[in-house]
Amino acid sequence: FSGFALSGCTSPDNQTPNAQIPDKPAEDVPAVNAMDFANSYGGYVFGVGGGTVWCTINVNPNFVICEHREVDVSYQLPAAPATCEGAWGYQAKLWAFVPSEGKVADWYCSSGLFSDPDGIYDLASGNKITVQGITCFASEQVARCDNENGQYLVLGSEVYAFGN
Repeated sequence: FSGFALSGCTSPDNQTPNAQIPDKPAEDVPAVNAMDFANSYGGYVFGVGGGTVWCTINVNPNFVICEHREVDVSYQLPAAPATCEGAWGYQAKLWAFVPSEGKVADWYCSSGLFSDPDGIYDLASGNKITVQGITCFASEQVARCDNENGQYLVLGSEVYAFGN
C-alpha cells in the first residue's frame, strides 16, 4: 500500500484544491470477497471510514456511486448545473465504460440517498473490492474507485476528485 500522494496540479472543477488524493491501489493490495458486500438489489455496498462515505457498485448498468450526507462535507460544494433539480456535490458516479451522455466520472444529481448506509459493512482501510471492471479502495476515510480505462473518482468528507 503506497499511502497518499499530494496533488500539485488541481482544478476546482474536478478536484478539491490542495487535497491529498489517494493513489490507485497497487496490484498486491488485499482484495475482499465481493459477495460479502452484496445486497438484495444486485449491488455491492460498502462503507469507508466508519460510515462517513459509502459506495454502491451496480452490475447492470455497470457503475459505482459513492456518497455521504450533506452534514459530513467540509469542502466547497461545486456549482450545480442548471439541469440538476436535486442535490449536487454529495454523490459521485463512475461508469465502467464511456456513457452515451455525460462524463465517465462526475457528480450525480440526486433527489435522495442512492443506497441506505445503515447496517452495511466497512471496507477496511488498505483493502479493495473489484466487481465487473470497477475497483474501489479504502484509504482511511476516503474511497477511490477506478475503472479498467484509468478513469476514477475519489470521495471523502474533505476531498473529491475525478479523473476523466
